[in-house]
Amino acid sequence: MKRIETLLIVHKHSKILLGFKNPGKKFGGKWNGFGGGLEDGESLEECAIRETYSETGIIPKNLEKAGKILFKFKTDEHDHEVIFYRAKDYEGILDKSKDFIEYGQFDIKELEKIYDQMMPADRFWLPLFVQEKMFKGYVCFDSEFKVVSYEINEVSSLN
Repeated sequence: MKRIETLLIVHKHSKILLGFKNPGKKFGGKWNGFGGGLEDGESLEECAIRETYSETGIIPKNLEKAGKILFKFKTDEHDHEVIFYRAKDYEGILDKSKDFIEYGQFDIKELEKIYDQMMPADRFWLPLFVQEKMFKGYVCFDSEFKVVSYEINEVSSLN
């Protein structure tokens, strides 16, 4: 069984907006984009907007689909099919939530400095994301949440 989710990152000019996930939450203690699971009757874009708003207090604007990755786990965790979105702008004011305790604007030229503070697979797809390229692939994690295999490729379409 796989869970369908979205992940959105605001990418404005040469910076991206990330949140530091509450360490008490699943996959917490890391810088991450915003997102979560698709609800019944909801479009992927609606999910990305709803999740971002609930986690940050902002409403993302000018969304673009950026990628799709299947995350596989060698544990009892369901596979996650994640659809990635880029927002060029947002309205509202960032506000801490139960999910994120801090927010940061990061220069895309310096992302390598925080890779060890991000999810283990982010270093494989984020370079394509910040170059505004579309990507597809998979990432497989072992029982200790280490990447054991992956394939992520630039694509011309996400269909």
